[in-house]
Amino acid sequence: MTMTGIFGNAFSDAVLGSKRTDEKVLGVFGLGYRYAINRFKVGGDLGFGIASSKLAFAGQPAPSIKERDIHLLVLTTAEFSYFRRGLVELYGSAAAGVDLKRHSESGLTPEGKEMASAKSDFGASFAYQVNPIAVRVGNDRIGGFVEAGFGTKGFVTAGVSLGF
Repeated sequence: MTMTGIFGNAFSDAVLGSKRTDEKVLGVFGLGYRYAINRFKVGGDLGFGIASSKLAFAGQPAPSIKERDIHLLVLTTAEFSYFRRGLVELYGSAAAGVDLKRHSESGLTPEGKEMASAKSDFGASFAYQVNPIAVRVGNDRIGGFVEAGFGTKGFVTAGVSLGF
């Protein structure tokens, strides 16, 4: 689930008196490509994530609706390496693009079945990620990285990088 989705849900739940339970977020799995130009790298990222929850409306003791969101992120990305010595590289990155989201609801109770959408919704919204602090350890062929920042993919990103 995106950061804006979390804050938007919290606000609407507070106003309507509804409550979300059993929230599950798979996280964002990604794949990226970078083309190096000296200290700069440009490229793109693809990301995939799933989030689900159950929704209980005001005055109802049990959840009435199960929600599920599937996200596909398509981002253009730029990186700047500000320190590289031996196997250690420190860099920052920024990415912007689109979040393609499929939202579906299913009723868990008779009231929920009446209120749930009969079909799923598809939407697109702005997606971004800014990671001012990132470290990569490894050679030109293989390495591991950790990025700290904020945006659609979250606060911390970690993974393996392969060069070819």
